[in-house]
Amino acid sequence: MTPAMLVSAVVREVEAATANYRMKAEGQADKKVSVYPQHIPDEEFKDNSYYPLVIVSWQKTEDVTEPDKFGAEAVIGLTFGVYGEDKEAWRDLLSIMERVRQRLLVFRKLENHFRIVLPTKFETIENQPYPYWFGYATLTYTVAQPNEQMAADWHRIERNE
Repeated sequence: MTPAMLVSAVVREVEAATANYRMKAEGQADKKVSVYPQHIPDEEFKDNSYYPLVIVSWQKTEDVTEPDKFGAEAVIGLTFGVYGEDKEAWRDLLSIMERVRQRLLVFRKLENHFRIVLPTKFETIENQPYPYWFGYATLTYTVAQPNEQMAADWHRIERNE
């Protein structure tokens, strides 16, 4: 349940960061950014109307094993995509990425459960598949870590899944 809750929390922040952002997309003059949890609905990419987009996906959770630290960290990946036949469309990609980066750094604790761990990583690739432009982010958040003392309440915990 925790990975899904974290993905949903990050989706809400990305939606808030891009809520007032509109841009050209193939066949549309003024389209808002679509934000998808975990994957886009049609992974065959037959429909360009998905762009501009941000996909928020859980990648892994690691339990901290250092003796002086307690907890776990979950890694969230963001995939940014825009469509633009203009050779300057990469600017739209960077604009969306920066809006999201700033929002996540200002609101570092999500839903009183998940705190972002620095550093964050936002990047693009040099050889873009024109007319599509992609960027990526890797974010780490602290998440709760179960422990042995919770065994007595396992029946209550299990029902909350």
